[in-house]
Amino acid sequence: MSTFTQVTPRVSQKSRAEKLRTIRKIWPWFFLLAMVLVFMVLSKKINNVNFISSRSVQGILVYATQILLIGMAETIIIISGNGGIDLSVHYTLGLSAVISAFIMRALYAANVSPILTIGIGFLGGILICIIPGSVNGWLVSKLKVPPFIATLGMGYVVYGLALVRAKGIQIAEQPPYLGPIGNGSILYYWPSHGVSFFKVPADALPADLAHITPILPNVVLIAMVVAVVIWFILAKTQFGQHIYAIGGNIQAATRAGIPVASTLTRAYILAAVLGGIAGVLWASRFTSGAANAAETGLLMAVAAVVIGGTSMFGGEGTIVGTVIGALIIATIQYGLVVLGMQPYWQYVAVGVVVIVAVIVDQLGRNMEH
Repeated sequence: MSTFTQVTPRVSQKSRAEKLRTIRKIWPWFFLLAMVLVFMVLSKKINNVNFISSRSVQGILVYATQILLIGMAETIIIISGNGGIDLSVHYTLGLSAVISAFIMRALYAANVSPILTIGIGFLGGILICIIPGSVNGWLVSKLKVPPFIATLGMGYVVYGLALVRAKGIQIAEQPPYLGPIGNGSILYYWPSHGVSFFKVPADALPADLAHITPILPNVVLIAMVVAVVIWFILAKTQFGQHIYAIGGNIQAATRAGIPVASTLTRAYILAAVLGGIAGVLWASRFTSGAANAAETGLLMAVAAVVIGGTSMFGGEGTIVGTVIGALIIATIQYGLVVLGMQPYWQYVAVGVVVIVAVIVDQLGRNMEH
């Protein structure tokens, strides 16, 4: 009997901690659902508009792509610990957009085929980002510069170089297929006519476009594929497990023989590459390149990471959580547009959600202990 009375409280406390941990993980899903319901009611009542439709859902997903790509970069760095937040990744996005647009404009002017032009431009825009990512990793892992300072300095360097290359203006005059890649969809459904792949049916007239429904935007599909790859890297590879271990306890990771310096360097390179992918997608959506392409992207991305449950202390977080966080922010942005409110209110709304997320996370941690 005495043994039973000693074990029961421990089992009860462990069960309670597991329940609290589960609540912390799933609350963003319920919050997303609640927001959708609120916007459904308000949009119907105020503007007599159906918030949930094929076009609105895909609009939200498109809004979420850039937030998600930068958010995944921040998730990797924040999980790696050491107080890490990459303050350069949104500037890296701008550099990628500028370099890819510059390459595509030059090749297109030289009469290189549009497909080859776009492919080389995309590749160049992504590969150039390896340089700032490598420098960030070297500064943090080798010289022990705090990530905040290292990435802040590199961010301004990258932003300045992008401005110099673009001469302070957007780089336009892009190949003709670029816009359809960034703004097109995988499928187009035309009632009574069937489905068309990758482009609007050739026999559709301008009056028919309102009746044709695009299904799965190209940029959304690309972001989904990238998210799956990053999820696999973090959850299923030794490199991903090393990132979690370093973020959890860097001294213990070092004693366990984990190559801390090289792991951190690769983490910063991977984050920069994600910024590069976001940059070429931006260039394809807006058929141009601009140094300030993601001027407010960093704040929204970090908000998505926090809302998604990634610990700012390192060692804990998931790509799935960041996906939900990005969807929550995109829903707020899109919902306020549907309601006809000024876009400035989105910052207030996102700020409130971030504060709620931090409170929920902190209360959960305190109750677990």
